[in-house]
Amino acid sequence: MLYKTSSELKREAKNALKGRWGQAILLNLVPAILRAVVTFFSVIAIVFSVTLFSFVTDSFTSTGSHHYEQTETFWEDGDIVGVNDFMPSDGTGSWRTTFNPAKLVFDLVLSFLTIGISYTFLDVIRSRERKIDAFRDAFRVFNGVDFVPLLLINILMTVFTTLWSLLLVIPGIVKGYSYSQSNFIYKDLSSRQDVQSMGATSYITESRLLMDGHKGRLFYIDLSFIGWHILCLMTFGLGYIFLEPYMNATKAAFYNDLAKDRYTAVEQVEEVIEEEEEWTSF
Repeated sequence: MLYKTSSELKREAKNALKGRWGQAILLNLVPAILRAVVTFFSVIAIVFSVTLFSFVTDSFTSTGSHHYEQTETFWEDGDIVGVNDFMPSDGTGSWRTTFNPAKLVFDLVLSFLTIGISYTFLDVIRSRERKIDAFRDAFRVFNGVDFVPLLLINILMTVFTTLWSLLLVIPGIVKGYSYSQSNFIYKDLSSRQDVQSMGATSYITESRLLMDGHKGRLFYIDLSFIGWHILCLMTFGLGYIFLEPYMNATKAAFYNDLAKDRYTAVEQVEEVIEEEEEWTSF
């Protein structure tokens, strides 16, 4: 079976984006805007915390060293923590622990935004008449149908990739490429068939089988963008406004070329759903 070259896939991506670069840029700006908002409030929180800490420290110092030593620990066995708890000696501790859950939620939201964006570019590759609604398309997987399955799929992908990385870094990278089409496969299968009976590992298995012999192709596509990344860095990141849609569209074109009608034709979908594999095959 013949597959398109990297140059052909990039050409297809540019043709799909022709006349809709503005929409594509707005779509990719949604995560960037979210990052900016979170960063803004994080800076405000840090400035407020530092100001409050400086005020409290100055107040303790002005009351005398004896009173400072007593109040430094506050209530050792109570709910109020001491001043030293806010500034741990090893540079880690209270602040980092406090922000970890928030960072986890933020990273999760960004991951799902990325999935929604990739789905939209796949739609654009397949239908040139497809209009892009930046906000709605970016948040398209935040619904009662797709959120939980995609959450399980991506958690398992992370676990499997991490376990392989514990052996060596390279196996982890290879497996990352093997599992890279799992979200696309879920999109196609869930839009053609009731897939509630399928486990999350089924999509990862399908991705592994689909990418067999093609991981190098996707790796080469990633390498081909290195020059663009360098140019974007030279523009202080502004170039990514155009590069992100280009890369996303190319990755969508790669999947569309690789999968063809494997997960869209009804008879093919039924065959895929009937297949079962143990998770140990990963």
